[in-house]
Formats: sequence, C-alpha cells, structure tokens
Amino acid sequence: MKIINKTYNIISKLNKKIVLISDLHYNNKKDIERLNYILNEIENIKPNYICIPGDIINKSTIDDEELFIYWLKKLSKICKVIISIGNHEFYIDKHNKIFGLNKEFLNKISNINNIYLLDNKNIIIDNINFIGITLPIEVYLNNNINIDKYLNEIKIDKRYYNILLCHSPINICKNNVLKDKNIDLVLCGHMHGGIVPKFLRFLFKTRGLVSPNKTLFPKNVYGHLKKNNTHIIITSGTKVLPNNKLSIIFKPEIVTINMI
Repeated sequence: MKIINKTYNIISKLNKKIVLISDLHYNNKKDIERLNYILNEIENIKPNYICIPGDIINKSTIDDEELFIYWLKKLSKICKVIISIGNHEFYIDKHNKIFGLNKEFLNKISNINNIYLLDNKNIIIDNINFIGITLPIEVYLNNNINIDKYLNEIKIDKRYYNILLCHSPINICKNNVLKDKNIDLVLCGHMHGGIVPKFLRFLFKTRGLVSPNKTLFPKNVYGHLKKNNTHIIITSGTKVLPNNKLSIIFKPEIVTINMI
C-alpha cells in the first residue's frame, strides 16, 4: 500500500517531531491491514508525539473491537499518542437523532498506557499544552454555527506552546475566530481532502470537490495555512472513502510536523 507523506516545518524552538493522522474510521478487522501499513510508516518516522484529531472509528459501535484496541497499544509503544473526539465517535441515526458517545469503548482507549484521550480536556507534556476540543454534533451539521464560546472554554496556558486538536477545520478557519486565543497550532482532519485525488490537487489548490456535509467546492480541505498568527494543519486522513479498494486513488496520508 502506498502512503502519502507530507512534511511541514514550523518555527517553535521545541525541537520536536509530531506525526498527524486522522480519520482512521475503523470498522472491523478488514481495516487492520491498512492500519498496520500506517503504523510501520510512523515507526520509521520516529516521532515524539502522534496526534489524532478524531474519527478513530466509523461509528460509535464497531466490530472486532479488541483488534483495534490491540493496534492502538502497538501505536502507543512508538511514543505518546494524543487523541480528540470527532463526529464519528457520536452515533446518529438516519433521522439525525443523536445517541451520544460510546463511553465504555472510549474509556478502554483512555486506559491504554501512553494514550491521552482529550474530551474537552488538556494535558501538558514537555512544555506543550495539548488540548482536545469536542465540538457538538450540531457544528458538523451547520457550517455557520459560531464556535467562539467553545473555544473560550478550553484551557490555554501562555507559559507553554498550545496545540489544539480540533476535528473539523470548517468553523475554526473563519476570519477572526482564532484572534486573541493564543493558540499556536491547530491540527485538523474531517475534510477527507475534499475528495480530490493527489494528482488533481494542483488544479484545486486548497479547495475540494465536496465536503463531508455535501457542500460543493469547500475551502481549506487540506494543507498548511495561517490565521491570526496560528498555524493550522489539515490532513486528508488515512481513509478518504469507506471502500478500502479506493485507496488506489485516495491513498492514506501521514503528516510529519517538524517543530524547529
């Protein structure tokens, strides 16, 4: 399996290396082969931290759960893993009725050594303040919701380098949302690269064909941008479309961030 490797350098004086992966969308044991390729690639990168901003599973209840837990344990042996919550950790039926998070399963992940699941929480590691924000499911259904009040609730500490894991970049990329928030770096996924194959990205630049909520030609679907002195990095994710066979066109992406 071929994997897209992206690298960004950010001036921070931290001298650390972060691997960003998102949208694992684990369903069942059929996904393990793909995930093992990703794990092997990350081992070769030798990061200090692995950040996963949401959608580690495809729905709140999954098959072959223990296989995925075992894979996460192997991942955590590489280095510290920081995970936040995405929209697919919520269960929503066809009528958009929300049944909430699978807390039992998420607690199993939290109990894995070297894994930090941040559900509207933060943790300080090596002078870095990692923050995981859980956006309400309504934010994913409405691009116009103001998320300012949710950002005001997160714990920013100016003594440290503040890294926010926020699954969707849509609302956070709007003008002035990050103004005066003192967030140094935001890591996102969710957009699946706008469903644009790599060989066509030169035509679309940072736009996509379609967003997860079916918006045509969405902005900021992948790449590195800057808003109000905050760096934002958006990965296309490790599973762009549900069918694994389509990885021939839509390859899994791993992002390396060199904090220099």
